[in-house]
Amino acid sequence: DAVKPHKKSSIPGVTIKQLVEEIPKGCSLPDFEQKPITLTLQEGKNATFRAMVKGEPAPQVIWKRNKEEMNNPDKYQMSFSAVTNEFILQINKLTAEDTDVYHCCAVNEYGEAACTAGLKVIRGRIDLKKELQDFRKMLRKRTPVSVQKKEMDMEQVWQLLLNADRKDYEKICLKYGIVDFRGMLKKLQQMKRDREDKQQQYVYSVTNLKHIKANNEGNATFHLEMDLKNPDSRIYLYKDGQMINYGFNDDNVKHCLRKTGKKYNFTINHLQLEDAGLYQIRVEDVDVFSTQLEADSIPVGFRHSLSEVHCHEQGNAVFECSLYSPCYDATWLYKKHPIEENDKYEISISPDGLTHRLVIKNAQLTEKGTYTLDTRIHSSSAWLEVECDVFPMWALFLYVCSESHCHFDRGLPDDSTQKEKPAVLPCSLSNNQFTVFLGHQPYISLAGFNFHEIIWQSFLCLDPPNVDKALLEKLMKEPMVVKAGQNAMVKIPFKGQKPVRATWLKDGDELLDDTRIHIETADNFTRLSISSANRKDCGDYNVKLKNESGTLKASLKLVVIDKPKKPIGPIEVVTSSIRGITIRWKPPKDDGGKPVQNYIIERKQVGRKTWVTLGESTGVNTTFTTDKVEHDRSYHFRVRAVNAEGNSEVLESDEVMAANKAFPRPPAPPKIVSADKDSITLSWAAPPKREKSRILGYIVEKRKKGSNVWIPITDLPIKDRKLRVTDLKEGLQYEFRVAAISAAGAGEASAPSDAVFARDPMKPPGRVRDLKVTNTDYTSITLTWTKPSSEEDCPAKGYEVEKRSLDSLKWTRCNSVPIGMTTYTVKGLQAREMYFLRVRAINEGGLGEAVALDMCVQAVPPTVNPRFLRDDTMKNFMIIKVGSCIRVHVPFEASPTPEVIWLKDGLPLPSRAIVSTRHGLSQVLIPSAEFSDSGLYTVMLQNDWGRKDSFNIPQPPGPIWLQEKVLNTVTVFWEPSPTEKQESNLYYVVMKCDYSKSSWQVMGDLIYTNKFTITKLIPGRGYYFRVVAKNSMGTSNPSETVQPWIIPKEKGEFKVRLPKYRGVNKNMPPKFLVQLKPHVVTTAFDCHMSCAVSGYPKPKITWYKDGRNLSEDPTFFTTNDFGVCCLVIPDVTKGDEGEFQVEASNELGRAVSKAICIEPITSG
Repeated sequence: DAVKPHKKSSIPGVTIKQLVEEIPKGCSLPDFEQKPITLTLQEGKNATFRAMVKGEPAPQVIWKRNKEEMNNPDKYQMSFSAVTNEFILQINKLTAEDTDVYHCCAVNEYGEAACTAGLKVIRGRIDLKKELQDFRKMLRKRTPVSVQKKEMDMEQVWQLLLNADRKDYEKICLKYGIVDFRGMLKKLQQMKRDREDKQQQYVYSVTNLKHIKANNEGNATFHLEMDLKNPDSRIYLYKDGQMINYGFNDDNVKHCLRKTGKKYNFTINHLQLEDAGLYQIRVEDVDVFSTQLEADSIPVGFRHSLSEVHCHEQGNAVFECSLYSPCYDATWLYKKHPIEENDKYEISISPDGLTHRLVIKNAQLTEKGTYTLDTRIHSSSAWLEVECDVFPMWALFLYVCSESHCHFDRGLPDDSTQKEKPAVLPCSLSNNQFTVFLGHQPYISLAGFNFHEIIWQSFLCLDPPNVDKALLEKLMKEPMVVKAGQNAMVKIPFKGQKPVRATWLKDGDELLDDTRIHIETADNFTRLSISSANRKDCGDYNVKLKNESGTLKASLKLVVIDKPKKPIGPIEVVTSSIRGITIRWKPPKDDGGKPVQNYIIERKQVGRKTWVTLGESTGVNTTFTTDKVEHDRSYHFRVRAVNAEGNSEVLESDEVMAANKAFPRPPAPPKIVSADKDSITLSWAAPPKREKSRILGYIVEKRKKGSNVWIPITDLPIKDRKLRVTDLKEGLQYEFRVAAISAAGAGEASAPSDAVFARDPMKPPGRVRDLKVTNTDYTSITLTWTKPSSEEDCPAKGYEVEKRSLDSLKWTRCNSVPIGMTTYTVKGLQAREMYFLRVRAINEGGLGEAVALDMCVQAVPPTVNPRFLRDDTMKNFMIIKVGSCIRVHVPFEASPTPEVIWLKDGLPLPSRAIVSTRHGLSQVLIPSAEFSDSGLYTVMLQNDWGRKDSFNIPQPPGPIWLQEKVLNTVTVFWEPSPTEKQESNLYYVVMKCDYSKSSWQVMGDLIYTNKFTITKLIPGRGYYFRVVAKNSMGTSNPSETVQPWIIPKEKGEFKVRLPKYRGVNKNMPPKFLVQLKPHVVTTAFDCHMSCAVSGYPKPKITWYKDGRNLSEDPTFFTTNDFGVCCLVIPDVTKGDEGEFQVEASNELGRAVSKAICIEPITSG
């Protein structure tokens, strides 16, 4: 089963698991109000564990122990007390074998809560003076489990790069394997442009992005400033692509959003390792910001801190705590000194790294003190108290006279008393009753009798810590007042049995020594000193004095007075008129311990440096009005609070503009009275009145739809508030606006009117066509239709949808404004109610004729046949240990909601089984398994339409027979499985096995008939065949052939075929391997020109000079030795200069090489 993360219990040491996705309203998880405590008892006594639980529905309580089962009802008695609301486990006649760890578990259908308690059984009274034996190790140290890092897909990596700083690009690319850095930058630029285009739909700007960062308090924050076009736009938070819910201004929720103006601050509280991942903010469907929380940056916080431990001398003391995140390198400290594991200290860590445990063996009185677990970022400390064994301080012996034949009816009881208080030890004789006093009264003796019977008893004199009552009353009534910056010191003398331990607490939290706080404790006093006190030191302080005889608490209140904090802003401008400016602010959050006497208000003109004091206001008045301003000037104001200790820091306002000339306000947008092709008539209302601003007239302007140019209609102001506008072009669409005029000038223009065409009134649209229902559910119905047929003459501007219920005659509009699409979903319907629906078109000419559905429609979802949704997490076979919890859940889908029936071996489930079904999930829960719970469990679905679906393993198919109709091919036939009549989704799988091998090969799957043909069988081999039935629950047992199927093998004629020899193709066109090179020669010397050529057949070589063939010229010599061609020019003359060319050709092609031969130029 998918188990939710552990929930936090209000009781330390209790773990809670949530077993379902959502908990219905009014229900809750189980939890402990009181958990059982660890006991140390002597042999022969009875042990009683008590627990109080809560939860809705009421949970069932299960008791277990580690070593063995608790099956003996005489030994283990479990009961419930309705008077005290306690679940009780009583263990009778303790023996040494009863020493163990006992588990208490509270279970209901939504989760379970568990805790443990120890039981130590010691042998006889004398064992109190000897070493107490420690419990056996219940957990062994294991190697830490490596934390698997979450893989991030590339789409999330690109989203991370979009919002990362440029300096982090290289680190992110190396981390996620992006090697094409230049390509990444190009793609990133394109993605940024695309995102900006999408963001323009909803956002004006996004600035001041701050990536996520975890703090030492175990929280993480990230924020941005965002200017939304529509303040009602929805903002979503995603983690690793999954949307998560968040709260507003609430630190008790996991994810919290705080909004201040345009700043959005997201906080993730109580960080855990699973909180690591990629977080994305979206406005509607557009990504705005992405940031990643690394698992390494999550600090390790304490889920359950260390608590104070008490143990007897020479006993074992155990400290244990749990963390929010795994930590394997934490350090244990004793009085700030590291502790290493040895024979004295046993240190262990749970496999998940969350639970840390320290066992101090054979504790001595000198080993009491503060023990700390340090995780480098956080630490938790607790006190170890080692108690010495208690021995009798006085013994009283009473003898009973033999002569009087009397005896004791009731002996002396154990008792204790405080120091200097009398002790009363009563007993009863058969002949008389008397009382023995100790302390202020003498013993009563029985002199003159011979005694032969003795009773021995003991009592202990207690001396708890004691403080003078007058001092305690003074501390409680009179608070201690200290000025900020001074030292605060309080000393409390006390008396009592030594040693006395003093613990100081502030607001319930223990105080420890640091740079400012010092705690000193002697034999007869304790003192708390706080240097440089500040307002944060204010609060309720308690000192807890404790020794072996008792505990005493003393309380006092510390008040630190200081100057007040600055007033709370921002400074608001209440009014700004020609008479002056009125500002307002809020009182300071902290008045410094003294009431605010008054506020000082100052102002400064923008552009100047001098602040001018305007006046003061009383401490209860947070508004101020001044007329010391000039019109059309801008100012800054600041306010400071004053109390008996001094002035606060200043609160400064933004720039404030004093009142300017009284221009009239803008009127409301003008309304269209009538329109035709020649004119449009307008009307408008007067603007709101403004002081000293009398309206003299109005200016009316017009513009064409889509244009930015406004044109005045008249040259002179219009005194009336109605105007007929002419000079219009027929068929164009116009907008109008109006501005008022006063003595100060023209005021701001109104907003544009609705666009209107200059044309004769239009006819209403026709009837919509093809109105039909496309989808329904319990709360909505979806309609579609086609535009009216008269769309060209009088087109529809929009559509109105109306509804009425079956028992009403009144039609109600579903959409407040006309819709432009030809589909609409009517929402907010009552489940299973019948509704009539109709649609009508609308345009400037009015409403068209309504078209209604032929019959009423019921608000129900479409019928879905019952079907089980099987996945990989579901099992068809389970093995459960006796006493463990059996929990099986089966998801399904069906509409309407079906009836779910669970059966065991074809019979109803036992009464101990709890079946719950909701939201497409059915679950059976048996809190404590028994052997009788073994069997085959079946679940069936049946809805109102009579359709059924069962969830069970199918029965095997019937006998198999084979038939060969085609050579090397066999057809397998089988009788259908009996389950085929009950289930429509049953299919078959056919397999074969070569008799010489042991493995089965699937030949056909998803077969919905009762035959299958297998081809390509090898003659001479034997085959076995198998058929199994399958459904969503599992696979049936197979049906197999008993004898192998063998196809006879025919022997063929042996022939040998030799391969034909293929020769090598040497054909190749001519190709120059070495080209001719230019030559510079000297007159009367020989010139040798050469080149190399290849080709087959052997190419023909021809030499040319300036295009003339040299083959017949006797003055040149040519050779061709194995492809090396040479040309010799003897006794070079001036006429031999020119371009030489050699040509190689054969039947496959031709190649040419050229070079120049020149004579050098000689000087002189």
